[in-house]
Amino acid sequence: MLPAVVLLLSGCALSINEQGQETKDGVSCSEDVGETVPDAGEGTEALAETDGYYYRALSEDGERTLYTQMLVCMQQMGQDETLLCGDEDLLYRIFCCVLADHPELFYVTGYTYTKAVSGDESGHMIFSPAYSMSKDDVARTKSRIDEYVSGCFLNLPDGDDYERIRYLYEYLICHTEYDLQAPENQNICSVFLYGRSVCQGYAKAFQYLCTKAGVEASFVTGRIRESGYGHAWNLVNSNGAYYYVDATWGDVSYTMDGGNVPGGPEVNYEYLCVTTEQITRTHEIDLSVVNMPECTASDDNYFVREQAFFHSFDEGALDALFARHAGEFVTFRCETADVYSLFYEYLIGKEHIFDYMDSDAGVSYSDNEETLTFAFWLP
Repeated sequence: MLPAVVLLLSGCALSINEQGQETKDGVSCSEDVGETVPDAGEGTEALAETDGYYYRALSEDGERTLYTQMLVCMQQMGQDETLLCGDEDLLYRIFCCVLADHPELFYVTGYTYTKAVSGDESGHMIFSPAYSMSKDDVARTKSRIDEYVSGCFLNLPDGDDYERIRYLYEYLICHTEYDLQAPENQNICSVFLYGRSVCQGYAKAFQYLCTKAGVEASFVTGRIRESGYGHAWNLVNSNGAYYYVDATWGDVSYTMDGGNVPGGPEVNYEYLCVTTEQITRTHEIDLSVVNMPECTASDDNYFVREQAFFHSFDEGALDALFARHAGEFVTFRCETADVYSLFYEYLIGKEHIFDYMDSDAGVSYSDNEETLTFAFWLP
């Protein structure tokens, strides 16, 4: 694992520094009487897309109206929007929700607000988003993003949600390098325009691709338990059940500290459609903005779908797994630590791995006691 991961959530004006401390950037305020307040939500429904996970998690007594007004303002690249809101913490929370649901707002970098403190307009704010580029630049950038998506979708499977999720996971990882110095690494441009990013770029790009492919996907933030560093990943709805996906940790160039093992795989499947219990062994989910669902389904977990999940030591099933992937990369997960130990002793301790794969250069492998997984390949 990398010794340091820097996550700058500039989109929702939240930065997480190397020590894991949170700071609000890009947010400033002033006080004024304000102007005449338009009817909340007037003329906004036609443009806004309000079916995201964060939107649905908001209460209907004003929070969703604020969300819609802020969303439309940023979609139109407006300068000022008067909101029926006197609470700057609520304003910040709703702003985070909008950015979490909408990775296509890559040009939004923060906001300022003017707070009315007297007169008839007391209890209102003027919301003023900050943008990183002009409308013309946004249009040109969207065209380049569309080109990437078109190329990606040329071979998009016609199958179910899981098949599309797996394809997009593999495509994004194989076309992206983890790079702390990548330009625009806090939004989708880093992935789609430059092919390099950090965790936030991976997560927002994966969310964008899934949404375009008709799969519900959400943006999730939190921390890595071992280091305390900020991190970002995704929540997906696959065939009616929620799972977590971490494309950053699926990129072997990240997990191998910036490079791949010679001859080894590009993709790590340990974090493709996992449960809450599995993800929280290594990740801590930030629940300060909205709650996240308890993910308990396993039908669309990678190892389950690929018949590579072992409830017990089963030599016959192991034979079948290696036969299906003869001479290729083979990976599987064990249900318990006891089962993991039995396979470790059989394949590595007693060297039965050479009954399944061998070459003059031997066999390369990785094993992970935390996720109870093995991976084998020929160097």
